[in-house]
Amino acid sequence: MTHTVHKPPPRKAIVTISQQEIAGGLTELRWHLNDLVMDGACLVVIDVSDLDQLSSTLLSALLDTHRMCRRRGGGVVIRHANRRAADILRRTGLDRVFEVETAA
Repeated sequence: MTHTVHKPPPRKAIVTISQQEIAGGLTELRWHLNDLVMDGACLVVIDVSDLDQLSSTLLSALLDTHRMCRRRGGGVVIRHANRRAADILRRTGLDRVFEVETAA
């Protein structure tokens, strides 16, 4: 007799980041992303439609989150990346790390 084990679908969290949050520093965002993953999210969707650009410190925070999610079988999706953000991700090779959904 064989047993079939069904895995629950990945738990997804969607986070919209505003320019105002970035201007205030990323400490709160890092804690928020960490809490989401520790609470069980393994797929984190980051909506960057309100951002003009992606800073290196923001990318660092997203990479940390991605590493935690990968350990749980998930990852990070960057949603609504504008042309400039998509170009930065492509030039740095991060488009191969994150799933990137460009703005329409």
